[in-house]
Amino acid sequence: MKKMFRLGAAVMALGAGLMMASGVVNAAKVQGVPADQMAKINSWNGVGSVVPSVLPLSDVDYKGVVTTFKSLYPDAQIVGISYDGKHNPIYEVDGIADGLKIEMHIRENGDILNTEVKPMKPGKHAKQHGSMMYGQAMKGSHSMSKAFDVNDIIMPEVAETKAQEKVGGTFEAMDWSVEKNHGRLVYELDMIDGSGKEAEVKVDAMTGEVINVKAKTSKY
Repeated sequence: MKKMFRLGAAVMALGAGLMMASGVVNAAKVQGVPADQMAKINSWNGVGSVVPSVLPLSDVDYKGVVTTFKSLYPDAQIVGISYDGKHNPIYEVDGIADGLKIEMHIRENGDILNTEVKPMKPGKHAKQHGSMMYGQAMKGSHSMSKAFDVNDIIMPEVAETKAQEKVGGTFEAMDWSVEKNHGRLVYELDMIDGSGKEAEVKVDAMTGEVINVKAKTSKY
């Protein structure tokens, strides 16, 4: 992926020089790394097994877009995050609040492209019980069960690394999404290698376990 998964040699070369203490890098031990890049690394909270990608601070990562979303909808619960890097890279954050479904698209530079807010549809139980209010309550309860804390999941880079261990290091993720699937938080990554081979890989977003791998027909 163009930026989101740029671990590369530059970050990996830091490995020997990074002194970890409670998941924080000791900047004094690393020579030749720009201050803005070290600030990015030092802000990492330790979730995942590798340090974050070294991105310009003008760009946002998956946590940055959630911060942007929450700045406008502080009471909303996050139910999904995705990133599409194929053409015009963009994030999507999905949330729910007060019976509303909120969908926000954010560019890599942090600019909000658009936001859609609409009422959640009544659940199928509404007809069975003859109550729109009951249906809304059931729908809201179901949606809330899909909510998660972004700080609890592994980083997308880690999910990609785990996927590459199964499909090969020549594959990279073109896009990814993370949401609950039957109560389990799952990354779904669409991956492609230099020869045009594709794979869809599902990775447990809490543990990094690869759940499923399947070949795909090319669409890029």
